[in-house]
Amino acid sequence: MYTRCKGCHTVHPVNASLLATAGGKFRCGKCKKTGNALEALFDEWPDAGARPAATGPIPDLGLSIDLASAKASRTGEDEPAEIEPAGGKAPITRIAWITMAVVITVAIGYQLADYFDTPLLELPVVQSAASRFGLQEPPAATEFRDLSQIHMVSRELRSHPVRADTLQLTATIVNRAPTAQPYPDLEVILLDASGQPVSRVLFHPADYLAEDASGNSGMTPQAYLPLVLELSDPGREAVGFELKFL
Repeated sequence: MYTRCKGCHTVHPVNASLLATAGGKFRCGKCKKTGNALEALFDEWPDAGARPAATGPIPDLGLSIDLASAKASRTGEDEPAEIEPAGGKAPITRIAWITMAVVITVAIGYQLADYFDTPLLELPVVQSAASRFGLQEPPAATEFRDLSQIHMVSRELRSHPVRADTLQLTATIVNRAPTAQPYPDLEVILLDASGQPVSRVLFHPADYLAEDASGNSGMTPQAYLPLVLELSDPGREAVGFELKFL
C-alpha cells in the first residue's frame, strides 16, 4: 500500500503495522507536514493524477450469504439438478465453433496481409498469437524512457570555491514519471551575452553519480537527485548557461 503527502505530493510506502501505530497519522520526511495516510491510500503506486478511493458506507466483514440456499430453506424446495448434455453433442458443437473461428481468423489474416502487402507471419496479431502459444519468442520489452518527465527543481552556476579556472554547477532533478527510468546524459552549454554557445560539456551518469550508487535501477519516481558538476571556466565571455537532458 502507498500514501501520498498532501503538502509535497511525495509517495510513501506503508503497511498495516505503520498505519496502526498512530491511527493512520504520519509525518512526511520531505516537507515535515503531518497528514492522515488513510485519506490518500492506494493499493498500487499512484500516477500523478490518481485520486484515492472515496469514502463510502461501512462494509460488513465476515458475512457470506448464499441467497439461493436461503430461498430453498424457506420454501422447502430442493436446488434444481444440473442437466447434462445427452450424447456428448455439446463438446462436438463447441469444437466445431472453435474450428470455424480459427478458420475465419486465418482467412482475415491473409486478407490483411494481402491488403497491407505484409507477410502473414509479420502481422502483429499473428506474432502475438504465436508468442502466446509458445511458437516464437516474445518480443523484448521496451525500456521506459521519457525525458519530459524529468524536471529540474533548482540550479546554480558559480566559481569553484577552491579550484581556479573552474566553475561549479549545483542542481537538483526529479523523475515525475510513475515508474523508474534510466538516468539521463546531461549537456551543460555555457552562453555569451547574445545567447550563443561558448562551450559544451557532456556528463554521463557515471560522471555525476556516486561511486557506490547503482545506476542500473534507474531514477526512482518522485526521488530528488542532487548534482554537483565541475567544468572549465571559459572566462568572462560566458554569462549564462543551459542544461539539457539527453
